[in-house]
Amino acid sequence: MKAVWFRSDLRLEDNPALDGACEVGQPIRGIYFATPGQWRRHGLGPNKLGWIRANLESLKQRLAESGVALDILQVDDFDAIPNALLSWCEDHLVDQVFCNAEPGFNEERRDTGVANCLNEKGLKLHRFAETNLLDFDAIETTTGTPYRVFTPFSRKAREYLSDHTPAPLTFSKLDQPSSDGDSGCDEWEQEPDYPGHLIPGEAEAQMRLKAFLDEKVDSYHEARNVPADEGTSYLSPYLAVGVLSVRTVFAALQQQECDGEGASTWLNELLWREFYRYLMYHFPSLSKDSAMYPEKEPEWEVHNERFQRWQQGETGFEMVDAGMKQLLQTGWMHNRLRMLCASFLVKDLHLDWRLGERHFMYYLLDGDFPSNNGGWQWAAGCGADAAPYYRHFSPSRQAERFDSDRRYRDAFLPKNTTSRDPIVDHALQSKSFNEKIKELRDVS
Repeated sequence: MKAVWFRSDLRLEDNPALDGACEVGQPIRGIYFATPGQWRRHGLGPNKLGWIRANLESLKQRLAESGVALDILQVDDFDAIPNALLSWCEDHLVDQVFCNAEPGFNEERRDTGVANCLNEKGLKLHRFAETNLLDFDAIETTTGTPYRVFTPFSRKAREYLSDHTPAPLTFSKLDQPSSDGDSGCDEWEQEPDYPGHLIPGEAEAQMRLKAFLDEKVDSYHEARNVPADEGTSYLSPYLAVGVLSVRTVFAALQQQECDGEGASTWLNELLWREFYRYLMYHFPSLSKDSAMYPEKEPEWEVHNERFQRWQQGETGFEMVDAGMKQLLQTGWMHNRLRMLCASFLVKDLHLDWRLGERHFMYYLLDGDFPSNNGGWQWAAGCGADAAPYYRHFSPSRQAERFDSDRRYRDAFLPKNTTSRDPIVDHALQSKSFNEKIKELRDVS
């Protein structure tokens, strides 16, 4: 028996681990470990867990169509997986386990522990590279070091992609007969509940991808900035749990032969996602609460009431509050609002970016550690290619430019209520933040 260990790759198409197991031979059985204790430490909230659960159920159904059972086991954390997986392999006479690598320090340590545990009993773990667009070891500066600035990274990435077009793997339905209708055990009690209207599953993700490329990508460079419009792809929740691979997305974009500004801008967004993974790969300390440039961090203030009002969308700045309430109500936030709300926490409230990073990760359906971490460090000015310390998002200016008709604010702010007084003076707080950073530079 061969086993496919599913993690953040809840799909059949372009799944190297599944493809590898199929090449070796049938029968195949799937396994997934729910690790609630580990997830709590990683800051995942009920929204993301419900979304994972819903997509697991969809995957389970698709696997059953090929006669492949999927066992969903629950252990507390990553440390419990090696022995649990070994016991499961012995119960099901599994001699080889196939999986895809994941970014992150704890994930790497988990896989090393599993490989050692299985190897001691004569079993084999086959771990395939992440399904990224790029070979992260092949993208480097002229001096042979990793990039830390996005623009030259993206130029090199586009050159690489022109010479190494990734080809997504295609899954062919198996003719493996199921054993007495066995679809696998399920120990995880998590309900498939999450806010919003997204439909889980690989088929839905593929439909959304096709619809976006057919109808919206050409105008993406303009429509993506208007939060009240559905100008974005809404594919990030599917990418975050691996229902859709970025190689599949890129291949579909290439096949569409889109060469306008909209397609180029959207490709840039995919490359930002790659960039943050690339940084996590080359700088593992980023996964342990470390900034890329800690010397650029000021001494953060502590204001519990201000932080709570920011969390609840009660800052008195309507655009910020609408963004935060969108997050609470839907488990998603438009990217322009993510930048605004992050900038406001750091540069207006002078609070540690890690607080915001954890809050976003807890509520976002598309919570993706490399992208979330990279985005917050960018906003705080202490990450790779971060926003200049003097660049501040003005809440009122953002509202004028991107929500002049109030459609976005009216969609998420309570009706017939008086707005709270602004929690701070934006101009004064921005000036104070700049002075803090200048003092740091003078000292250094």
